[in-house]
Amino acid sequence: MTTTTTKTTTLLNIADIEAEANRLMEPGIRSYLNEGVLNNETLEANIDAFKWLRIRPRYMVDVSQRNLSVKVVGGDTIPMPIAVSPFGLNKRFHPDGEFATGKGIRQKGTVMIVSSGSTISIEELATAEPDLIKWFQMFIYRDRNMTIDLAQRAKQAGFRALVLTVDHNKMGLRYHNEKNKYSDAYGRANYKPYNVPGLTKDVAKDTTWKDIQWIKNEIGLPIVIKGIVTAEDARLAVNNGADAILVSNHGGRQLDGSPATLEALPEIVEEVGREVDVYMDGGVRTGADVFKALAIGAKVVFVGRPVCWGLVCNGSDGVKQVLDILHNELDNYMTIAGTPTVGDITRNHVRYVNHYRNNLKILTK
Repeated sequence: MTTTTTKTTTLLNIADIEAEANRLMEPGIRSYLNEGVLNNETLEANIDAFKWLRIRPRYMVDVSQRNLSVKVVGGDTIPMPIAVSPFGLNKRFHPDGEFATGKGIRQKGTVMIVSSGSTISIEELATAEPDLIKWFQMFIYRDRNMTIDLAQRAKQAGFRALVLTVDHNKMGLRYHNEKNKYSDAYGRANYKPYNVPGLTKDVAKDTTWKDIQWIKNEIGLPIVIKGIVTAEDARLAVNNGADAILVSNHGGRQLDGSPATLEALPEIVEEVGREVDVYMDGGVRTGADVFKALAIGAKVVFVGRPVCWGLVCNGSDGVKQVLDILHNELDNYMTIAGTPTVGDITRNHVRYVNHYRNNLKILTK
C-alpha cells in the first residue's frame, strides 16, 4: 500500500512523477516496483540503451499539421504510438486499482494490456470501462482448460487481442522482495474460479510454439507474443500464427543479463517487421525514448512503471498525466525533428553514438 501524504512538488515530467511516487510508497512496494532481478543489469540496460542513440533532425519540413495516430492489431486506431504494458495487482498502488488505471487510459484513447493477475476481474473492468481498448495478458497454464476458459472470458468481455507472455515459465530471482519482506496482499480476481495454488506454480513449463496456433484456433482473437528478444523466436512465433510481437524482457524482472529491449529491437524488426506489427516496452521514460524506438522500427511503444508511478501519485488523473506527458514530448520531438507523422520517422533519424565519436577522431590527428 501507499501512504497518503500531500504532494510536495509540481510534477512536470516522468522523473518528477517517479520521485513523488517513490516518496509516497512504502519500502516493500517501492522495491517491488522499481527493482528487477539479481543485479538489475537488464533493468538498467533498458534505460541506458536509449542514451546511446542520437537523433538526426531534418529541417525545413512542413510540420504545421501533425498526425501521431497508428492502427494496431484488433483494428483500432489509437491517437499516439504509446500504450500501456500489463502490470498486476494495481490495488498495491492505489485503492481503486485497475478501475483507476483503466479510466486514465480510456481518457487518452489508447490500449491497456490488462494483466491476468489484476485485482479486479475481466468482467468487472469491462463493465466499468466499456469504451476502453483492452487486450488481455495471460500465460499458458498447466491446466489447458483453464487457459482456454480465461481467453474465452476475455473475448466475451470485449477484449480485442490476447497477449501471451512467454518469458515467465519460472519466476526470476527477485532477492529484493525477500529482503524487504514483500508479499502480495491482494488476490488475483481472474483466477478465483479455478482455485489455482498460485501463479508461479500454475504456469506451464511444457509450452511450445504450436500452442499459439492452438489458442488462436480456439478463440479467434489476434495473438500478440510478449517477451521475445531474439530474431529466432520472433520468426518461430510468426510462423506459428502470431499477429504481433511485443519485444520485452519483463522490465528486467526475469533473466538478468538478457539484452535491453532497444538493443534487441533491430534484429526482430529486420526479421519479421514486414509481416507483423512489432511493439516494444522497457526503459521508456521520455518522448525522446519513444521517438528513438519508433525510428528503429517499433510501431507502438508500451510503458509500465511510469504508469504505476502516476497511479500512485494521483489515481486515474495520474495515469492520464503520464500519458499526456509522453504524448506531448513525442509531439515536440516530432515537430523539431521534421517528422509530421509517425510514418515519417525512419531509421535514418537516429545514429549510434559511436558514429559521431568516430567523426571526432579526426581531431586527434
